[in-house]
Amino acid sequence: MDQFFQQLRKIQKKERSNGTLARVEDSFYKDIHKYLDELRTHIGNDPFAAEQYLLKDTQRIATEICERREHKITDAAVVNIHRSYHLFAGKPQFDLIDTTPLNLTPEEEKFYFSLIDTLTNHRKSISLEKLSSEEDIPNETKAPIKETPKPQSTTLDNGVESSQDDAVLNRIDEISKAKVITDEKAEPIEKQIQKSNIKPAKVEDDISELARDNDEFVDLESIKIAKDSELVTMLVFDDVDSIVGVDERVYGPFRPQDLVVLPKINAKIFVKNHKARFVKI
Repeated sequence: MDQFFQQLRKIQKKERSNGTLARVEDSFYKDIHKYLDELRTHIGNDPFAAEQYLLKDTQRIATEICERREHKITDAAVVNIHRSYHLFAGKPQFDLIDTTPLNLTPEEEKFYFSLIDTLTNHRKSISLEKLSSEEDIPNETKAPIKETPKPQSTTLDNGVESSQDDAVLNRIDEISKAKVITDEKAEPIEKQIQKSNIKPAKVEDDISELARDNDEFVDLESIKIAKDSELVTMLVFDDVDSIVGVDERVYGPFRPQDLVVLPKINAKIFVKNHKARFVKI
């Protein structure tokens, strides 16, 4: 029994240290239940049995392993749907790339594909075609609108309404007598922008003026470095050795399906070489 407990501890360490699923047997969850039943049998009615502490530790470790694997499977399903289902890009297309996580048990594989189906149906329900079909409801199905009788207006209300009607009629008369402009020349929008009186904003002059007013130095290079050092999340596709980021920290080594947080300028190199892609969580 101690051998199985040591195996659980090794799996727990792998789940903590790696972004991918640890390798387990197909009967992993059944073996856990079998091991727990054996511990309960040895304990019996003795609350001071040595196996009592082993039972609690096994339950705690097995629960952590299960929860960590659930998170990884859920993240993988969401990332695969984001990459495969092109939403709000014209006609939606679903090109599911076969990136099923490795080392899934039969129960976890069923869970993974149920998530894929649920996310796919959700994206279909918010697609343009689905929303458009819901708007095209036949008029026969719409309930008739009952007109409510108008309350009798007082003499004061009649005077106000008549004055408003006169103003509306006068406005309509002015519009009907207006002349249609026929000699206006259509010009490209670029020429219209050039002829407009709106002056483009001078960002550099504004920054210089701000620096003079506040008697401070505006370090544009520091702003650029801070932007490049911004941390982003990416999903790794291939095995990559450790790197030193622009913030002088060591990142990696990287494995497929790892979700990694690192500086943006370093992440761009991964994406450019098709080793990873940006992920929003």
